Amino acid sequence: MRNLVLGLVVFLAIGDSCGGGPIGVQDYGSVTGRVLDATTNRPISAAIVSVGSLYTASADGYGAFTMAHIPIGQQIVTARMPGFTTATLTLRIRKDEVSQAGYLRLVPITKPEGVPTLPPPPTPTPEVSAVPTWSPPQGSPAASPAATPSAAPSTSPE
Repeated sequence: MRNLVLGLVVFLAIGDSCGGGPIGVQDYGSVTGRVLDATTNRPISAAIVSVGSLYTASADGYGAFTMAHIPIGQQIVTARMPGFTTATLTLRIRKDEVSQAGYLRLVPITKPEGVPTLPPPPTPTPEVSAVPTWSPPQGSPAASPAATPSAAPSTSPE
């Protein structure tokens, strides 16, 4: 028993000196984006998206994909679909964050000569809802300094 405990202590000491921390612990993030046809800007559903060689996903009907539990650091994101070229992107994955791959645009292999690719569509941004503010009209009794901020505007004609 004593030899087993001594061996375990030596094993843990050697393991700790190799990496400076716990062995086998990895930090993860997520990656999200869309796969589009570069000539029409239409989504390519069922496109295969991979990060490195171990992580894969399939794009949904809108060309969108999200992949969780991707190791942090520089990663290569690749989108493939039969009949299209392959698109790659180098992306930094950060711990506990969602990294945006944006649009991965694939060009059809049978694209006729002279048909241009379209610029990517604008990236949607979340709407910021402004809180409406009310200010009394000039010359109204509510505009006087004695009026309280909680006074409701009157709806009766002057």
